[in-house]
Amino acid sequence: MKKHAATLLILTILAVPGLINAQSRKVIKTQVPFEFIVNGNRMPAGECAVEARGDGITYVLISSGEHKLFVVPISSQASTTSAEAKLVFHRYGNQYFLSSISRKGEKLGYAFPAGKAEKELRAQMATENDVTLVADAQ
Repeated sequence: MKKHAATLLILTILAVPGLINAQSRKVIKTQVPFEFIVNGNRMPAGECAVEARGDGITYVLISSGEHKLFVVPISSQASTTSAEAKLVFHRYGNQYFLSSISRKGEKLGYAFPAGKAEKELRAQMATENDVTLVADAQ
């Protein structure tokens, strides 16, 4: 009997961190009607899913079509909680760069630093517009 109790206790201790981590994961999904660049990688238009993960270091899994990309973002703290989950893109002409994501009901968000191509467009004084897409949080 003691052997079963000890085994149950060990299994519970091993399972709890995974359950807590699984419950804290939130996936943000939205239709992105244009291809975009994040971390120097071109992602296709279509349904885009963004999921923050990590133990110690946070990384973001971005999926669009058959493409999957892991990115280490910069955590950002807003002064108020976000009313909606959203993805923000910087647009220069017909090129889009994922700039940041925010999750519904949270102050914590994630920013993605400008890559080489976006910095070159800025240096050319290209007009920048922000495009915000509201997303579903799951």
